[in-house]
Amino acid sequence: MSSKKALPRLRRFFVFAALVIISITTFPPVGAGQIQNPQDRPTLWTDTVPAAEPEKARPENDLSEWGSLALWRRYIWQSLPTESLVGPDPDPISEGYQKNDWKPIFIDFRFTLNQGAALLLARLRTLENEAIDPRPFKLDELSQSLDKLDKCRSALQAADPGIKDNRAESFFDAHPSAFASAASANQSSETAPPPGADPEVILEEYEESFRAASEADVRLTTAFFLFAREMNPFLPEEQSLKALSGEIPLSKFFTELEPKTFNYEALRSAYQSYKKLAAQGAQQRVSMPSKARHGESGNHIRDLQKRLQQEDFYSGSITGVYDSETQSAVKQFQAAHLLDPDGTVGKRTQELLNVSFQQKADWIAYAMKAERQSPSRVYSRFVRINIPQFVLEYYKDGQFQEAHKIVVGKEIGEKVKFRGKMVGENQTPTLTSSIEQLILNPRWYVSDRIRLELDAEAKSDPQWFTKHGYVNMSSRYPWGAPRLFQSSGPKNALGRVKFEFPNPYAVYLHDTPLKHLFARSRRDFSHGCIRVDNALELAETLLRDDASPYAEKIKSVLEGSSQLFVKLSKPVPISIEYIPVVTAGSSQIVFAGDLYGILKEDK
Repeated sequence: MSSKKALPRLRRFFVFAALVIISITTFPPVGAGQIQNPQDRPTLWTDTVPAAEPEKARPENDLSEWGSLALWRRYIWQSLPTESLVGPDPDPISEGYQKNDWKPIFIDFRFTLNQGAALLLARLRTLENEAIDPRPFKLDELSQSLDKLDKCRSALQAADPGIKDNRAESFFDAHPSAFASAASANQSSETAPPPGADPEVILEEYEESFRAASEADVRLTTAFFLFAREMNPFLPEEQSLKALSGEIPLSKFFTELEPKTFNYEALRSAYQSYKKLAAQGAQQRVSMPSKARHGESGNHIRDLQKRLQQEDFYSGSITGVYDSETQSAVKQFQAAHLLDPDGTVGKRTQELLNVSFQQKADWIAYAMKAERQSPSRVYSRFVRINIPQFVLEYYKDGQFQEAHKIVVGKEIGEKVKFRGKMVGENQTPTLTSSIEQLILNPRWYVSDRIRLELDAEAKSDPQWFTKHGYVNMSSRYPWGAPRLFQSSGPKNALGRVKFEFPNPYAVYLHDTPLKHLFARSRRDFSHGCIRVDNALELAETLLRDDASPYAEKIKSVLEGSSQLFVKLSKPVPISIEYIPVVTAGSSQIVFAGDLYGILKEDK
């Protein structure tokens, strides 16, 4: 070899050796607080996510299979986003690499995607099926990274058929005799490079493969954590790290990210169905001149039958006659939209028939996200209320126990500013708290706003307040009138029991003497608090499950007129939520709707 040709190769050897030495000194043994400033950054590309061939689950590799650890450390470090490296503590991505000794998580020592990568990519391809916005995942850039890795690996394999990360060490010394000796001594059981192969070229290909693999692996790991947070924002970080380390199988981890309690799978299936209906763009409009009656006929009935058929409520022939089968389909449609199933197509039924399939798909998407983000997912015993469904559910040990109809705050009313947001003054708020106390035989202390409404009712009868059990207090309202409370008893507006939980809105659950309102399909009649059907049964259940002696004494307490305050030894979490689409049974979809117009405001 001439001295002129040997000089640049020798220089190349020293540069590469220096890179390894710097990497080793830069990355001491794994531990917190060891993150340095990143150096070079890879560029970004665009494409679609390609298929990844499943391989064995990420192997429990010994160090010999992960040769050139210093190179992995360096290039993975360079690929980490800046936000992963700032702050006193490592974020989940950098912590995941620390726990993995700075080796790739989704790419093996031959620079190929492992089985975990295949599972993750399969999930990422179905983000839209989960109604998850794919944009934060930067799938185009991920795809280009994987494409670049594939090209780099192909080029490396052409230069060195025995491709393996630790073989890079064999090409540090570019002298032909040293290269041949290394290939003979260290790679005797593996494929040797082609005769006459240039070690400098092979070394360059290894460098490019390390760089491309590290960039792709960091993008995959970033997408993994983002997906886990989207599917379950309450998941402890440690669980995700265990999945990356192999302590929890990835397939099991992904499955367990889904909500288990609320028939999430049925919502996902319905979402796909309504997206397809919306894409077809042939929704039948319905225009009824009057309420349809049995035996009525005409083109408007024909249109009604076609429309009901599109959502599988009607399976008969398109006859244009409002017969028993058509009426039954209308009743099913009404029940699935929380309308009184009277079988007549009135104004509200017609309005819902003409809600677009796309809007229904949007409602389902909102519901799926709400289910994933439901605070109740972190509890095994809890009360869960869905405002537009007008239902309270109680769960114990993660299992449904009982349901109660409820009355929620009225949709109508002035908009007021609360905590920087305009809300309806009567609307029941969403919140998370814990029921700490029950009051048997509660008094009702009348608020300022409701006192003004009562004054209007009592205007024609000076004895109205006395007749209804109201008592003057020594304190006064801002306008000077004495404050009121309503005495305990069956006519009290709070009924026989009140459930208290801390919250900034001063709302609570309570019984009511107005039982007839629970027979309505739409039940928004209150000023924000929640009236509960069979409230005494719920009280007994909560007290019994709290091992309270008062569970057996409710009846005797109610025979008197004194208030009784019963604190729960274990407060029961309560989550008041707003979910526009729910399931009845295992698969029936129910469109509760957008009672307060919140979904319109969110657009």
